Amino acid sequence: MAEGRRPLASVRGGARPPRWSGRPAGARAQTRAGVLAGVLAVLVWLVAALPARAGLEEGRAAWQGGDFTRAFEEFLPLAAAGDSTLQNQIAAMYYTGQGVPQDFTKAAEWFKKAATAGSPEAQYCLGKLYYHGQGVPQNFEDAVKWLTDAALGGKGGAQFLLATLQLYGKGIEANPVKAYFWTLLAVAAPDLPAEDKPAAMALRDQIQATLSKRQIESMQTMVRHWAPRKGLPAPAPAAAPRRGG
Repeated sequence: MAEGRRPLASVRGGARPPRWSGRPAGARAQTRAGVLAGVLAVLVWLVAALPARAGLEEGRAAWQGGDFTRAFEEFLPLAAAGDSTLQNQIAAMYYTGQGVPQDFTKAAEWFKKAATAGSPEAQYCLGKLYYHGQGVPQNFEDAVKWLTDAALGGKGGAQFLLATLQLYGKGIEANPVKAYFWTLLAVAAPDLPAEDKPAAMALRDQIQATLSKRQIESMQTMVRHWAPRKGLPAPAPAAAPRRGG
């Protein structure tokens, strides 16, 4: 075996990877309400960055004033009209129970609307929900589908989770070389949640110890030339019905 490296099972023979634990290697256990912790704050920032229009300004003012029920009522028709940023916000409000009774199923439904429109944030959140079976039945194939889209869009958390699934062959064919590629991107991603970085680095090092020098250098070269895929433009209607949806 070249360079004295030991292959993982997916390289057709050799040592097996550590036993699948059901969550990213080294990651801390998460409560049901904490699966998307660290992700949802980004969605609030995205709403704050939207250009002003009818309904949105009222919703933002209500949000900033702590009136989440009013904010939900203002955001909902805009989300229903196709604004993917506000679809994310509605999903986050259902997820956390802000301004509306907590409902993980409805959160997943709204994340899916935004994910289908090309939002990497929604794709990441929806992939995590499928990974953990929260609001949707646990399904690693669906998790891989949405996490791949988010990872290609540059989401570090999605890259880390996808690396874990690819390493252990959950919802996708096991491939430690590709898993290593995703860990390299995840560790370098500026938006990787701080609590995930030690685990992502540990997973990178764990995989690297099994690869040949040629495999390592090949993936490192690919990462140096990699750029995130641009998402689909999100529809942003000028106005929408003030209630309903």
